Amino acid sequence: MPIMSVIKNTSIGNSLCAKVPYEDFNIGSQLIVAEYEEALFMKDGVIEEVFGPGKYTLTTENYPFLTKFVSKLVSGGTSAYSCKVYYINKSHHLELKWGTGTPIRVIDPVWGIEVHVQARGAYSVIIKDGKKFFLKFVGASANAVEQDIIKNFRSAFIQNITDGLAEYLVSKQDEVLVTCNKKKQLADDMLPILNSILDEYGMELVNFYIESIEVPEDDPCMSRIRELRIQRQEKMFEREQFGADERLRYNLRRESSEADRYVSGQMAQADYERMTIRDQDGNNGWARQEYADVLKSAANNDGMGGVFASAGMGLAVGGAMGNMMGALMNGAEGNGPLGGGAAGVAKQICPKCNSVVPAGAKFCVNCGSPIEQKKEVCKACGAELIPGMKFCGQCGTPVATARNCKVCGAELAPGQLFCGSCGSKYED
Repeated sequence: MPIMSVIKNTSIGNSLCAKVPYEDFNIGSQLIVAEYEEALFMKDGVIEEVFGPGKYTLTTENYPFLTKFVSKLVSGGTSAYSCKVYYINKSHHLELKWGTGTPIRVIDPVWGIEVHVQARGAYSVIIKDGKKFFLKFVGASANAVEQDIIKNFRSAFIQNITDGLAEYLVSKQDEVLVTCNKKKQLADDMLPILNSILDEYGMELVNFYIESIEVPEDDPCMSRIRELRIQRQEKMFEREQFGADERLRYNLRRESSEADRYVSGQMAQADYERMTIRDQDGNNGWARQEYADVLKSAANNDGMGGVFASAGMGLAVGGAMGNMMGALMNGAEGNGPLGGGAAGVAKQICPKCNSVVPAGAKFCVNCGSPIEQKKEVCKACGAELIPGMKFCGQCGTPVATARNCKVCGAELAPGQLFCGSCGSKYED
């Protein structure tokens, strides 16, 4: 076997631990260790020294431990030594796969039925303590690759993953299918648990990923969950529809109440305006109009007397109507709605709009319709007299000349010496 003067790692990339194929080296050999590696020097089953990244010239002056390695070998006049050198790959080992071999049985916290869950993912590790890793994981095999990690830790990983996954799904108090979508939180929770397993072997779990957590589509529990979901959605829709109907009925009642108040207010305003218009002459025109409406309704109701009589109300209503008629007829004497009122001024009714206008007016002050003037007749025979006649054209009786007060213009009766309106003395 040749004696080597350069020591370096020539293994493939996915190797975790690789032994240098040669065991005899010259004093003064060059040791090359990459930044992602460690080099272990072993003699008689004991690791004598661990070299980190760098380039080293191996001499007994620099590294006294080599003294006990030196043998009787001589290479080109230089002493040599014999030992075993192992390279530990400390780079990140990515995408190491894991998966549950059989479905995990858990009870759905919401539906209370058994659900079968499967999960899979990947993880990455690094070797943080090369000596510990070599002694506890590599051992006599001398070499190790990434698949050895998957093979050796699969059972331990799956045991902890299934326990952690089942506890996680039940503790969230939500549907399993919903919780299955929250994978990152579970992965973060699992990281320290799995790290405690690797730490014993000088390794560290850098990342832990959950690719999927799912319930198989052909699992019988899926169809049952779908039925329960549909029932829940139907109940939610019924509650929402009931709430919408209640809100609609409430709004309709409120709008109806507001409309009734608006109509009542409009009717009251209209009544008030009618009262104001009818009574603008100051002679209770509104009351006269209401009285006329009552008389009209009574005249149109043929059975009114019988109804009132059968109800015991005939006398009361008749008395009330008599009082109203008397009040109306009293107007002729100046005390009713058609009379002169307190001022004693003669008035008359417009034949078109029933408004009260002063006596002698030729047009209505409300509607402008012409007012027919009262015609004079002969006091002896009753024949109509033409204005300006001094004798009756039928019987020849002299026509009395009307006298008017020179102060207020009021008409005076024959023989009257003082004006009945202003009290002034009449003088011819």
